[in-house]
Amino acid sequence: MLFPQLLLTLILLAVCSFAPGFLFVRRLHWSGLEKLCGSVALSLVLLWLAAWGIYIAAQPAGFFALAAACGVAGIVVAKDAWRLFRGLRVRRALAGYALLLAWTVLVLAIIRNYSGALWSGDWLEHFQRTLFFLHHFAKDTPIYGEYLLPARPPMMNVLAAFFLGVTQDRFEIFQFVFAFLNLLVFLPCCLAIPVLVRVRKVSLLPLVGIFAMNPAVMQNATYTWTKSLTAFFVILAVCLYLTGWRKRDSVRLTAAFVALAAGLLVHYSAGPYVVFFALHYLLVLFRNRPARWKELAAIAITCGFLTFTWFGWSIAAYGVKPTFASNTSITAAKQIQGSNLSKIAGNVMDSIVPRIAYDPAQAYVFDQPYAPAVVRDNVFLLYQTNLILSMGLIGGPLVVWFVIAAFRGGKGLGGERSFWLMLIGFSLLIGLAVVGERDYFGVAHLTLVPLELLGITLLAARFFSRRLIAYLIVAGCAIDFSMGILLHARVQHLDNTAEHTYYTGLSYGSGQFFIGAAGPDSLNMAAWRNWLGKHHVVLCEKWLDTGEAYRRGDPAVEAAKLDLRAAIAERLKEDEALWHGWYRRHGGEFELIGDHFGGGDATSVLLALAATALLWNMAQQARRLNAVAAAKPKSSRSRYK
Repeated sequence: MLFPQLLLTLILLAVCSFAPGFLFVRRLHWSGLEKLCGSVALSLVLLWLAAWGIYIAAQPAGFFALAAACGVAGIVVAKDAWRLFRGLRVRRALAGYALLLAWTVLVLAIIRNYSGALWSGDWLEHFQRTLFFLHHFAKDTPIYGEYLLPARPPMMNVLAAFFLGVTQDRFEIFQFVFAFLNLLVFLPCCLAIPVLVRVRKVSLLPLVGIFAMNPAVMQNATYTWTKSLTAFFVILAVCLYLTGWRKRDSVRLTAAFVALAAGLLVHYSAGPYVVFFALHYLLVLFRNRPARWKELAAIAITCGFLTFTWFGWSIAAYGVKPTFASNTSITAAKQIQGSNLSKIAGNVMDSIVPRIAYDPAQAYVFDQPYAPAVVRDNVFLLYQTNLILSMGLIGGPLVVWFVIAAFRGGKGLGGERSFWLMLIGFSLLIGLAVVGERDYFGVAHLTLVPLELLGITLLAARFFSRRLIAYLIVAGCAIDFSMGILLHARVQHLDNTAEHTYYTGLSYGSGQFFIGAAGPDSLNMAAWRNWLGKHHVVLCEKWLDTGEAYRRGDPAVEAAKLDLRAAIAERLKEDEALWHGWYRRHGGEFELIGDHFGGGDATSVLLALAATALLWNMAQQARRLNAVAAAKPKSSRSRYK
C-alpha cells in the first residue's frame, strides 16, 4: 500500500505546491523561471495560511477541502501552466528537479537507520511536531528533545501535516514530503545562475550533478529537517530583490520580503538574512525608490501579517517569554561558560578551518568498534559543519577562488558588488554569532545553508569557463559522492543480522541489566539512540520480556529485574506523553522508506551506477568544452533563456 500512497502524495505535492500561487503570479510580467519559483513560494504561503487556519479551527476534514481547492486551481490555470512549461528554461529546471527527486528517493531507499557523528533526534522531533499539528496534541505536550513547541517555527511541519492528513500519518510519507519540499531549493538556484555569473553558455547538468553529489545537500534532503526549504525562500528573495532593484519593480521587491518572512516561519536561521535585507533596503535603496512609502507600507503589512499568524498565536497560547526565549540560540547561550565573544570567535574559526586540521586528537572523539563508521563520522563533519568543505572538498576551495576573483575584478558592478560583499560578510558573522551553542566542529550547517547553496550554484555556473575547472568539478563530485554520500548511506543501511550486531540490546552483568552496551560491531551512542527511537515500543517490550525470563526464580536477579521494570515502564510512558499512542497504533516502531527494500545491496549498486552515468555525462561535457572560446565569450549576454 505504500507505493500508491506515495504516488498520491507526489500528485498532491506537485499540484498544491504550484497551482494556488500560479493563479496569482501568472499575470505578472516576470520571466518563466521567476513565475515558476514565485508560484511555488506563494503556493506554500497560501497552503500555510489555509492549513494553519484549519488547525486553529480544529477542523481536520478541512484538509480534504483544501486539497480539492488546489485541484480546482490546477484546472483553472492549466492552459497558462502549459504555456509556462513549454519554456526551455522552465522545462530544464523541472527536469533537473525531477531527476534530483528520483535520486534522493534512491538514497532514501538505502537508509534504514539515521546516523552521522553525534547527530540524533532531529528527525524524531520534526515528525512529532508534525503529528502535534495533525492530531491536535494538547498544548502542554512535551516536544521530543525537551523543547517547547515555540522553540521552532511551524510552517514546514504544518505543511507536512496537511499532506499526511490527506494520505496517512506514516513516517515514510513524511520522509517523502520533506524530501520534496527541501529539494525545491534547486529551482531558485537555477534562477540565480545568471544573477551570479554572466556566461555565454549555461547548462543545468553541472548544477544537477553537483546537487546530487554534494553531501550537505543530500543530508538536508534525506534527514527530515527544515533548513533547505528555508534556503529556498532566502535564495528566491536574493534573486527577486536584485531584479526588483535593477528594474525598480515594487512587486518583486515586496515579494522578496514576503519570501524572507516565509523563510523565518520555516526555520529561524532565516533571521540574519531578514535583518540584512531590512537594513540594506532602508539604508541603501529606500531613499531612491519610486513611491517608497507605499512600497514600505506594502512590505510591512504583508510581512507583518504573515509572521503574526504564528507569533500572535504562540504568544496567546504560550506567552511572550516561551515564544521568543525558548529557541536554542537563546537557551543554549545561557549554558555557555565564559565569554560569549570567545564562543563566537571559536564557532567562526571552526566553521571555516576544520578542527581536525589543527587539533588531530579530535579524530578520536568518534572512535567506535565498527571502523568504517569512524571514517564516516569524521568525513561527515567535514562536509556538514564546515562552510568551505560543505561545498565540496575540491568545489569549496574553487568557490572561494571564484568569489575572490570576482570581487577583485568586479569594479564595474557598483552597488551590486557592495551588496554581495555586505551579504557575505554580514551573513557569515551574524549567522555564526546567533548560534547559541559552542560546537567544536563548526556550525555552518545551522545558518549558512543559503550561502553554501549560492556557492554551489556559482560553482556550477563556472563549469564552462575553462576545461580544467570542469574536470576539477567532476573529480570533486566523484570524491564527494564516494566519501560523503555512498559511504554515509551504506553505514545508515546497517541493521542487525545473524552475523553482526551493530545495535546491541539487553545484557546482564555485575548484578544488573545493561541496555546498549557496546559490542564488537557497534556504532556510536548517537546512532544507537536513533535506532532505539525507531523501534522504541517494540524494543522496550522485548527487553522487558527477556529480562523477566532471565534466570526466572533466582532471587539474586530480582533486584536487577525491579530496576529494569521501572526503567522500561518510564520509557514506555513516552509513547503516551510525547506521541499520544502513535507508536502503538503503528506496530510499536517506525518504518523508513529504506526498510521496504530490505537488507540487500541492490539499491546501493543502483545508486553507484546512477552516479557513474551522471559523472560520465558531466565529463563528456567537460571534454567537449573549447577552453579558448569559453574563456573569451563573444557576448556577455546569457544564452540561457
